[in-house]
Amino acid sequence: MGRGIAGVIAAVIAAAPMIAVAAPITTTKYQYYNVSGKTAADIYSTMLSRGPHVNGEQAYASTTAQSSQAGSLIPGRSCRIRDYKLRMSFVIKLPRVANEDQLPPMVRARWQEFSAFLKKHEETHRAIWTGCGKEFEARVKALSGSDCGKLDAETARIWERMKNSCDRKHEAFDIAEHKRLMRHPFVRLVLGRPAALSETASITPSKRKKTAAALVN
Repeated sequence: MGRGIAGVIAAVIAAAPMIAVAAPITTTKYQYYNVSGKTAADIYSTMLSRGPHVNGEQAYASTTAQSSQAGSLIPGRSCRIRDYKLRMSFVIKLPRVANEDQLPPMVRARWQEFSAFLKKHEETHRAIWTGCGKEFEARVKALSGSDCGKLDAETARIWERMKNSCDRKHEAFDIAEHKRLMRHPFVRLVLGRPAALSETASITPSKRKKTAAALVN
């Protein structure tokens, strides 16, 4: 998709193969990595060195998730799905400035805006996946058939189609977000400094994989 000019904000979903799914039950854990500096450029530089890596790319923030499911296929005159539960456990990793109270007022204000932007971005990726899970649940609950093997195979096909559709939603979201990113006051403050420009040039082209949603150029 091109080169990440100011870094990559990414969300990766690691989803286990599923037979069928009930309404998603979600939990979220927030993790923080420390960054520091007296200027926006300093903070940006430490984000590049300490931030998470997603599919080999440096990132400002990331969201990972693990999914699990429980339930059973009940054979009979008509095979049906009983007691399915989908659980999605999210981990959102974000930067945190260790010396925020010592920053110049303007830098601190711009950083706080940017920090909120990153958090909202990652939480939106989480919401997209949760919405996809709900859609999948509704479709699976409507399934029935005389052969449990065929019903099992059909739920797997529905899951694959849902993942592909959800990936497209993540991609569309990231394309729209990139425009906002480049206009963000904190990013403009960073890019306005010559020292920062050389740092952004080191970002490698992003290779978006099927289960990743990356904010890139």
